[in-house]
Amino acid sequence: MFPFQHLPTMNFVVDDNDIPEDDVILYSVLYTSVTVVFAMAVLSKFLTNEFRFGFRSVLSLAVLFLGEPLCQFFVKGPFGVGCFAFGCLLIYSILPASHLPAVDKAVLITGCDSGFGLALVKKLDSIGMKVFAGCLDKDGTGAAAIRHNCSNRVHILQLDVTNEKEISAAVEVVTLQVGDQGLWGLVNNAGIWYFSELEMMSEPIIKKVIDVNLFGAIRMTKSLLPLIRKAKGRIVNVSSVLGRISMEGNGAYGISKHGLVAFSDTLRQEMKKWNVKVTIIEPTGYSTNNNQGQSLRLKREEIWDSLDEDARKTYGREYLDEIYNNLFDMYHRYPDDLTPVIRAMRSGLLSKRPRERYPCGAGADIITYIYCLVPVWLADKVSSSFGLMSKTAKPAEFKEN
Repeated sequence: MFPFQHLPTMNFVVDDNDIPEDDVILYSVLYTSVTVVFAMAVLSKFLTNEFRFGFRSVLSLAVLFLGEPLCQFFVKGPFGVGCFAFGCLLIYSILPASHLPAVDKAVLITGCDSGFGLALVKKLDSIGMKVFAGCLDKDGTGAAAIRHNCSNRVHILQLDVTNEKEISAAVEVVTLQVGDQGLWGLVNNAGIWYFSELEMMSEPIIKKVIDVNLFGAIRMTKSLLPLIRKAKGRIVNVSSVLGRISMEGNGAYGISKHGLVAFSDTLRQEMKKWNVKVTIIEPTGYSTNNNQGQSLRLKREEIWDSLDEDARKTYGREYLDEIYNNLFDMYHRYPDDLTPVIRAMRSGLLSKRPRERYPCGAGADIITYIYCLVPVWLADKVSSSFGLMSKTAKPAEFKEN
């Protein structure tokens, strides 16, 4: 005989008999209604390509399939229906908002000779936007591709973001074209990337990277802000995950992108009173002209030619070659589908509720979130594991010792 056999039995299972039959039917109808409305709202987002399968879509499905039974089991009655409806509403609120009409809106994009800029010009033209495509060489292959593939809504501008005269000329053209309507969007996409340790990178190269990536964006923004404020428009700055995460070999680039993030964050706060929205795009590695073979070879030679004798003796040509041979092997692994970045840029320009930041690429959301939470020593290990620096290359001075 067990000593606990006379204790009362505790029943943790919800007994439907405890709820009147009419109420059971009513709550079933209410739960079903909320489920259908939420499912249709989420489905519409998928069908209009406003977001793709990822963390937020998985969260939506979890709420849809687990939320209802959990609320019915643990929270009975009208409070359970309310909790389920509130959960659906909360999840829906973090999903991308619908887009504004694109037609008759004008946008200027810098760095349209290749990569993200060229792809964005084609995309925005296809949805009816008026595009001013700033090219470093208006007679180059990128500009020729735009002329061949795009409509007459696209205007190609000769635009070096480090050249004040070309910026002034571009602003004059845009001002005449948009008139009192103003300029809806500016996409500061122009950028350059060099890979080398900071001690191996000459001051002129560091200045060039910062001048294009940071001051180029600042010049363009300040020149066009009167037109953007008139339209109550958008500014989209293309940074990088390296704007928040530092990695070996990306010192100059990281400095410029950290600065661009600070500029964008400050500008976003200052532009709220004008109803101008500022968005940062943060891609991971993608296959663009910046990291392809011929471009890398030219940059490697430029870095070596700029080194003084002490730096050459300390590091050696063999070390630089090994670093770049590793890059040649790795750039083939970068995705050449730029769709995630172009989608983020489009959302920054046209979403009714644009996000402040759009990390783009595999794991970008998770990496940028975790990096700032872990101790510095662990963050350095994470950076090293994802970095492009060769793990086997050694400077010449190490070998001599």
